Amino acid sequence: MSASAVSQEVKEPQQQQQQQQQSKQQSKQSKKAHKKLSEGEADLYLDQYNFTTTAAIVSSVDRKIFVLLRDGRLLFGVLRTFDQYANLILQHCVERIYLSEENKYAEQELGIFMIRGENVVMLGEVDIDKEDQPLELMERISFKDASKIKKNNDEKKFKSETKKGKEYARFGLIYDFHKSDLY
Repeated sequence: MSASAVSQEVKEPQQQQQQQQQSKQQSKQSKKAHKKLSEGEADLYLDQYNFTTTAAIVSSVDRKIFVLLRDGRLLFGVLRTFDQYANLILQHCVERIYLSEENKYAEQELGIFMIRGENVVMLGEVDIDKEDQPLELMERISFKDASKIKKNNDEKKFKSETKKGKEYARFGLIYDFHKSDLY
């Protein structure tokens, strides 16, 4: 073997190692470039997925929402944060009672409010431009009076649902109603 052939054999493995190192560095750089998403791109990326978990409400953070609770209370406020159990923190929270039969409503400010996820029946975003339109057609009454009326209505509902459950049981059927489920 000649000296030039030996030197080429030595150079080739060195060149291969350098090329491999360069390709590794390039792949690392391209991975880093792909990981960096602007805030707008991240929103577009998340909007493409239909989440079926609490991650579905990530787009509602810092927006006004309503929350219907198992006990029938209706809360409005700005969603500040949540966790994997759908525990919610609302800021500027207001509890609102609608008495649709009497065309009346009442509000009580609660401030910052934490809601346990197990009590959430439904939540959704509120269009702040249209929120007050239905209220303009209704009469505002004191929260204390509205609470009394709602309590009486809930007691009537509980009695009728209990009676219905007994009738179903008489025929061997089950009627699933709990006092805490007044929504």
